[in-house]
Amino acid sequence: MRAGTGASHDASMIARRFSGVIAAFALAAALLAGCSSASSTPAVCTDIANLKTSVTGLKDINVKEQGVSAVTDELNKIKGQLTTLKNDAKGQYSTQIDDMSTAIDGLSASLTAAKASTNAATLGAVATAAHGVVTAGNNLVTAVSHTC
Repeated sequence: MRAGTGASHDASMIARRFSGVIAAFALAAALLAGCSSASSTPAVCTDIANLKTSVTGLKDINVKEQGVSAVTDELNKIKGQLTTLKNDAKGQYSTQIDDMSTAIDGLSASLTAAKASTNAATLGAVATAAHGVVTAGNNLVTAVSHTC
């Protein structure tokens, strides 16, 4: 055995172990950084939060004071938010999204009738249809909240 070979071998082993430890720390740091980043939240979580706010806004509209146009404005926001959610969900929650779309269509039809002839019957239909959108929206929020 040559002189100094043992020391060289020991130094080589220490260097390999040290580089393995550094690699492990680097991997752990990268994983922790990934967990704390905002991008780790699924897009549907932001979408459903926005939709929930708009559905609450729809529920809080006083048609007598704010008029049918306030319902129409809130409904248009809800339609856009539902489209965004549907695109981001990529097929998930299709039953609840379809139910929401059906409720939105019903409210749209009621609004059209109320704009054509505003009376107690058409405003009552708007209120009933709006309640349907709120119920479908709440069901959708509940379904998506399991992901978030």
